[in-house]
Formats: sequence, structure tokens, C-alpha cells
Amino acid sequence: MKPLSKLHAEAVAKAKTDDEKVKAAAVAMIEKPMDMIRAILLKHEQAVIEVMRELHEAKEVAVREEREACIDVLMRLHEMQGEQSHNYYHYAANQIREMGKENT
Repeated sequence: MKPLSKLHAEAVAKAKTDDEKVKAAAVAMIEKPMDMIRAILLKHEQAVIEVMRELHEAKEVAVREEREACIDVLMRLHEMQGEQSHNYYHYAANQIREMGKENT
């Protein structure tokens, strides 16, 4: 069995009752496993945050691509309308373009 660290040996020595000695020894025994658990949880949380960041970036790209596709459709409709006094397709495309700038 591995010896207790100096700090834990002192805690056991200072304990007045057997129950306090048992508690001090138990604290010493779980020190390393708790450090390992903390390290594992830290790695897990870092991985979760990284995945969330990647998902957010992928969503932003998808939204931007969909917005551009809508603008392209509206601009084709605008071109098909020819020279009218006011073309609502062109106006709508510009509005979508401006909304995209506001959201970035």
C-alpha cells in the first residue's frame, strides 16, 4: 500500500478519534482518483465546447449560403422582368442582403 502524503499523515496524526482518523485516511485515498476525475471532466467540457463552436460555425455558413441562394433566385427573377419602373424582386434581394449584413 502506498504511504500517505506528509499532509495526510499529519492530518491522521492530529485526529483525536478513530472516526476522524478514518475520515482523514479516506480523504488521502481519494485524492488521486479525484484529480483524475477532474482531468477527465475538464477534457470532456473542452470537447463539448469545441463541438458547440463547430456547430455554430456550420450553422452560420449554412444560413449565409441559403441567403445567397435566395438572393440569386430573386435577381434572376429581376432580370427576367426587364426594364420596369420598379422591380420588387431587386428590392427584395437588396433587403435580404442588408439583413445578412446586420446579422453578422
